[in-house]
Amino acid sequence: MTPLDTAQAAMERAPDDDAARLAFYGLFAGTELFLMLSDDTPGDNVTPALFAVEGAQYILAFDLEERLSGFTGDTTPYAALPGRGLVSMIAGQGVGIAFNADLPSAVLIPP
Repeated sequence: MTPLDTAQAAMERAPDDDAARLAFYGLFAGTELFLMLSDDTPGDNVTPALFAVEGAQYILAFDLEERLSGFTGDTTPYAALPGRGLVSMIAGQGVGIAFNADLPSAVLIPP
């Protein structure tokens, strides 16, 4: 289990506990995340893969590179950046974050 798994589990156990929720999101902001990209174009400009979930668009991010490759089952282009950078990158675009998809610690962070 990763520190984010532990924080997410605590948040799930106590949905009304603001401290647990803030602990998760604080850790999320400071952790290096692995963002799934739509292609492997070199350079500084990245294009995240977008997925429709429950009527909204989401990007996929994982807290371990191995979790990303386990999700796709193959070598997948990605960008590594802290959670706060990821949130900053998509702010105002109407896109949410599907974090650790298909894992017990999965969280959908809405747009």
